[in-house]
Amino acid sequence: MKIGLFDSGIGGISVLKKLTYLNGAHYIYIADTNRAPYGIKTPDMLENFVFQFMKFFEYKNVDEVFAACNTTDSIIIERRIRFDVKYHSIVKAGISASKSLNVGVIGTNVTIKNETYKKQLEKLNKNVYQKSTQLFVSLVEEGIFYGRMVEAIANFYLNSFRKTNIEELILGCTHFPFLKGIISRVLNNVKIIDPAEELSKEIEIDKSRKPFVEFYVTGDIKDFERKLKRINFRVPHVVHKLKIDNLKVVSSEKTNIINWNVRSG
Repeated sequence: MKIGLFDSGIGGISVLKKLTYLNGAHYIYIADTNRAPYGIKTPDMLENFVFQFMKFFEYKNVDEVFAACNTTDSIIIERRIRFDVKYHSIVKAGISASKSLNVGVIGTNVTIKNETYKKQLEKLNKNVYQKSTQLFVSLVEEGIFYGRMVEAIANFYLNSFRKTNIEELILGCTHFPFLKGIISRVLNNVKIIDPAEELSKEIEIDKSRKPFVEFYVTGDIKDFERKLKRINFRVPHVVHKLKIDNLKVVSSEKTNIINWNVRSG
């Protein structure tokens, strides 16, 4: 079984880790570091990225795709995009995980502006308070998970939630679980929801094999490998360079596929 995931960087690994613990599948993970961050891109650009990746997954014969990016998932939901392959939404998983009446949501600029979480939660008669915390993405990509700077930024972003009566806070970006510790300290009486935990319930449990991951990185391979070491990623894997140029790049592999340029790291 092949499972596809994509994200602007290492954030989606918070999803990948949970899936690999439950299922020893062959994972194809696209890290689009060359075009990061996604949270400041336009919806049209993000939709184009999504179709590029789904085309690549088709080329790699992926069986299912698990959303590893809330930002693009919000675009998929808002624009009602459908795929031929089975697709698992992390936003819908986060909404399913919410059990309280008063809910907070943090995410990238795009996710919050789309109000995807807010609209879906309000349909369930919940009171929703949301805030963009875009800098959290940059902190995680730089491997900065603790320290005075992180604490200052976390307090700056999250203090306003203290004035509300939220009982839960949904981490509406897959980068944010890496900062869950400090977020919990700032909002110590609030339940922190990682949608990836709910999303992982959608995968078939199969531990009969060991998982293996193929990473396809659009940016600097060495930098990505350093980040994998920094977050202590231990699942067997290989890292490839993936070049995307409007789907018009000659492949270095011996196939008749001309849309992709893939080079091993």
